[in-house]
Amino acid sequence: MQVLMLTYPGTPVGPAACGGTEQMAFLLLRAWSQQREFAVTWVGAAGSVHFPNVEFIAWESLPGGVLPPAGWDLIHNEGAFAVRTAFAPTLFTLHLARSLYPAALFAERPATLHFQCVSRGQWQLYGEAVCCGYIANGIDLQQFPVRHRAAANDAPLLYLGRICPEKAPHLAIAAARQAKRRLWLVGAVAPFPAHQEYFRRQIAPQLGSDICWIRPPDLDSKRTLFQEAAAVLIPSRIAETSSIVAMEAAASGVPVLATRAGALPEIVADGETGFLGSPDDFPGFLDRLAQIDPHACRDRAERLFSSARMIASYAALYRRLASHPHAARSCNL
Repeated sequence: MQVLMLTYPGTPVGPAACGGTEQMAFLLLRAWSQQREFAVTWVGAAGSVHFPNVEFIAWESLPGGVLPPAGWDLIHNEGAFAVRTAFAPTLFTLHLARSLYPAALFAERPATLHFQCVSRGQWQLYGEAVCCGYIANGIDLQQFPVRHRAAANDAPLLYLGRICPEKAPHLAIAAARQAKRRLWLVGAVAPFPAHQEYFRRQIAPQLGSDICWIRPPDLDSKRTLFQEAAAVLIPSRIAETSSIVAMEAAASGVPVLATRAGALPEIVADGETGFLGSPDDFPGFLDRLAQIDPHACRDRAERLFSSARMIASYAALYRRLASHPHAARSCNL
């Protein structure tokens, strides 16, 4: 099967990518490079890692950004949301909340264009606009060993994600300060003016000996952060469509303190792998961390968050869409 895969033009794909979209694309591309059923051509951002047996084309090298229309059996759009294709069955994976996509994306779409979500909660919010149900994101569990010891009594808290208003890391800072705990604030500040202004006004003035900003780490450093942190804080105010960080924390045996925004309750089992509530509740949750069994966290991750399960589901959907490009508009996984 000839597959054309599209990723976001502005963000390279690699093992240390910050965004969940790029992390999922990395796992899929790595899997497709190791099998023979799908012959994959990938159009992505310059600076992305390359995979054996996957032909890579940088967006910058395409005249006018026009895609090569050669006989594709399937196109998988993993984030290039300005691209609407009609010359082959197209699977569009929706990684973002609906409000973040242009309304035109869903208007008068061709019969060959099929939408799919990445969590049950996201799918329920999108409703009938999504014809292919959802395939929950997953992680490479082998990359995140479970810790077998409790964190030190003075271990810092960990925020790991984008530094932007909707992720609300300033609320993680407030919770850490209220609890008199150190916080590792790990993440990138995107070049968007609103994100830069948010960091300048609400984050930078808070940094100090107790609040340490760390730029996005490589995989080894991320594993170390999980092994040493007391808990991961996710104070999001936006309806999260998924949370790779919460999955990685569970695989590592680290409790997660999160809001109930979007899909977070699907990932964080309240009282089992962490606690759900308002960021104002986070300091009180810290007194209950001993209730969270690292091995229960790992067991849940192995049941629900395996990238192998995710990859097998995408492979099955690829086959269905390529074989029945119009009938598949009613498929749910």
